[in-house]
Amino acid sequence: MKDMKLKPMAVTFAVCLVLLIGGGFTYQYVAQEKPLQQSLNQAQYSHIQLTGNKTEGYVVSLDILNDKTLADAIIEAKQLMKDNNIDASNYSFELEQKPSSLKQVWQENLFEISEVMANKNYSKLPELMNSIESSHSDVKATASIDDQYVYISLMSDDQRFDQLLPLDGGTMGVWTNEK
Repeated sequence: MKDMKLKPMAVTFAVCLVLLIGGGFTYQYVAQEKPLQQSLNQAQYSHIQLTGNKTEGYVVSLDILNDKTLADAIIEAKQLMKDNNIDASNYSFELEQKPSSLKQVWQENLFEISEVMANKNYSKLPELMNSIESSHSDVKATASIDDQYVYISLMSDDQRFDQLLPLDGGTMGVWTNEK
């Protein structure tokens, strides 16, 4: 053991360490992140941006295409995440909101929407959407529901305003300063 040189062992150890760490990052990018980003770029219902990582969780930002529904965009995004082996508990959705006069329509109906959500009286949503359409002739209001969310969309000409409201009683996103 006296003849063994410390310098070649240290260099070998450093090279192996660099190769191991670099290989891990390369694998993560080439085999996981790049295919995920490619599949998200092919989405048909929205433009999808992904931030975060697999260990800390992802934020999936959706910019819904004007002629598509919010529910279809969410379903598509969920399927793309599932296809890339990302667990539903490891990501959350965020909707891109462009400046729109429809936000005022949302604010005008905030009390009724909050009441529907708080009382879990979802059967009143179609009636509320009809009320919005009758009071604003140029606005098309839609609402749909699944086992996780209530999807509300307000559309007028080339503008849209979408809200994704959770059924589990979590953050509803109906208040102006809510995160």
